[in-house]
Amino acid sequence: MQETQPTSRRKPARKGAGKLAYAGPRAPVRVMQIVEALAEAPDGVSLVMLAERLAIPKTSLLNHLRVMVDTGHVAVKDARYVVGPSAIRLGTIIVSAFSRLASMEPVAIRLAQDSGETAFIAMLDERSRQAFYIHVVEGVQQVRYLPATGTRRPLYCTAVGRALLAFQGDAYIRAYLRETTLERATEWTVTSRAKLMKILESVRAERLAVSSREYAEDVGGIASPVFDHNGQVSYAISVSGPQSRLEADRSRLIGFVRAAAEEASWALGARSTNSRPTSASIV
Repeated sequence: MQETQPTSRRKPARKGAGKLAYAGPRAPVRVMQIVEALAEAPDGVSLVMLAERLAIPKTSLLNHLRVMVDTGHVAVKDARYVVGPSAIRLGTIIVSAFSRLASMEPVAIRLAQDSGETAFIAMLDERSRQAFYIHVVEGVQQVRYLPATGTRRPLYCTAVGRALLAFQGDAYIRAYLRETTLERATEWTVTSRAKLMKILESVRAERLAVSSREYAEDVGGIASPVFDHNGQVSYAISVSGPQSRLEADRSRLIGFVRAAAEEASWALGARSTNSRPTSASIV
């Protein structure tokens, strides 16, 4: 039952691959190094100083900087380069995300301890329309379900995915149902859009999502949305394990998950965990 991730085989290095190419955006590592160097110099850095500090030829560095100025990640002030508004915004988002995760981690740890099952905190990746596991706490059961942190899961056939999807705006949900292929992962996977819409409406009403062997054989999940101070849902918390065990202990586990979601919502500043979407129906 313990899930393992496939190991990637490294391709043999090409001749000369040890040298970095400084061809603008084709060198993402250098882009991040530039941002980091500028962040450490709030008064700005000249082109010459920056080239010396990063050991990059001035011509190549200038190509980077021109692109980054255009995107707003770098700005020019008194002939010196400084961090731009786009980079500052990115930093703010990263700090906020880590702060939120830090506030929810203890809740997930307690959920795993109380339930005995593996507990997850998942985040909605709006662009890929998937659930992204940002924190996984291993359960104590001898047989357990244990995907790695960073694992992605579909929204339509997993408990944590449904807990996230159900509380998005109606336009987002309609677009998801229209554009996503509901592939059958197991014989129990719900692939009917009409049935899925009814499931999502139930999740909205109950603030609880359940999946039974829909994504993986004999694996079930119980999840609940986590609300922020604006009543929005970008995170969900859940437990997963063998379906037979989750079914036998269903009521107790639902209580643990709901309590954990309420605590996590409180940690994110939610005024009330009774938050509801403004629309009464998905359609």
